[in-house]
Amino acid sequence: LQDPATKLSFPIYLNTDSEWKRLIGLGDFDKSKFLEDSALANKLLDQPYDVSIRLVPVRATNTQHLRDGFLRLLLQRMRDQSLSEDEEKEILGAISEFKSNFVSMRVPKDTEFIFTKTKEGGLKMSYEDRDFGTVNNKWLAKNFLMSYLEPEGPSSEAAFHDIADGFERLMKEEEK
Repeated sequence: LQDPATKLSFPIYLNTDSEWKRLIGLGDFDKSKFLEDSALANKLLDQPYDVSIRLVPVRATNTQHLRDGFLRLLLQRMRDQSLSEDEEKEILGAISEFKSNFVSMRVPKDTEFIFTKTKEGGLKMSYEDRDFGTVNNKWLAKNFLMSYLEPEGPSSEAAFHDIADGFERLMKEEEK
């Protein structure tokens, strides 16, 4: 499958942990405003399914740059929510673990990161089939993926539309 915006080719199926997963959406990665409601994505992420997002940098970068962007995003999502002091403490511990899982290295363009919200609620990270570990925190896993699915400024508008359509198809299949 080829993304019309970037001309990058993507596999329809991903093999993670010897399990095949189906691609349900893709798009280019630019910041933009977005749609109206996150209910469908929240509903899916609350289910006991593995849900993966494949990120492919379109230019060379490094893990520190990517990690810092992910941390800013997660900390902002945390600030935007009403959380108890205990919840904040637990989430900050998970964010710290997430940060420590990023090995310092260069990241060539067109390489692959896969972030998976596991059916148990953790966030599993891999780069080019190399396991970066799993952070066992439901808030972190859900909010990381929601940053790509949130109508109020997703990481990619095109990906959000395409993924939302794929989620809708998936949910309709589950109802049959």
